[in-house]
Formats: sequence, structure tokens, C-alpha cells
Amino acid sequence: MASERNISYREMPFCVNAPCHDFYIYIDLKDVAGKCHIFGDQVMKCRTIGILESINGRFYLTDLNEAEGQSEPLVQVSVVYLKSSPQSTVIPYPVQVFGTLLWKNRPVIFAKILQVITVSTAIRMKNVLGSITSMYLAKSIPEHEEQQDPT
Repeated sequence: MASERNISYREMPFCVNAPCHDFYIYIDLKDVAGKCHIFGDQVMKCRTIGILESINGRFYLTDLNEAEGQSEPLVQVSVVYLKSSPQSTVIPYPVQVFGTLLWKNRPVIFAKILQVITVSTAIRMKNVLGSITSMYLAKSIPEHEEQQDPT
């Protein structure tokens, strides 16, 4: 039985009842600094996955794919808005962070929700969310243009 793919929702605009700013958009940690430079002083709701580590009483996120010898964490995490502060431990642990992204001398995420997850879950979620955002947030080429011969 043949099935038809419905992709019309990609072209549907956000409406007054559901504005884009109400959603947490996944941003890969490597792209956070670039997003901050592009959007300037705008506050963006974002969702990201990384390794949370505590350095001198402050929390930072590093990327899951980076080598252990990484010189500097990518993003600072402010836990001011959390009901309970995460444990300040020596051992870093994988987390999923929902919050607002802002530029304050470096990228800072003001965490609203901080969810501790396992390493395997973090890797799978990062891969899935990365592929979904690259597919649906990028401008797609119509299928009839892909099939044409360029010569």
C-alpha cells in the first residue's frame, strides 16, 4: 500500500495563537556563539544538550563530541531560575537544558529546566534533534528541482 508524505506543515506560518518565541528551539552548542552574534541583544528560548561541569562555583556546558583536552567550556549556565541548584561536583554529567540564551561577554543560558540524562540518551537525543532541526529549519529544495539534470 502506497503512502503519501504530508509536508505541508513546513510552510505553515506561526500564528498569533502560537508564536515562534514560545517554543524552545534546539541549538547545538557549537552554534550558540554564532546565534548570539546574529541575533544580538535578543533573548531566545533554546534547548541544548551537553556536559555540565562546575568550575569555581559556576556551571558551564561543553559539547558531547569534544575531546577530553578541550581548553575552554563553550557556554556558561546560570541556575538562578531553577527551584533547586544542581550539585556542584567534580565529575561532569550530561544534561538537557531548556532556557533563554543571551550574550553577556560570552554565551549564557539562563536555565529554566535542567534535566540530568544518561550518556547514551544524551548522544541519541543530540543526534536526533540535530537531524530534525537541520531538516525542518533549513530551507528545503523542492523535489522537482533536485531531479533536474544541471547540464
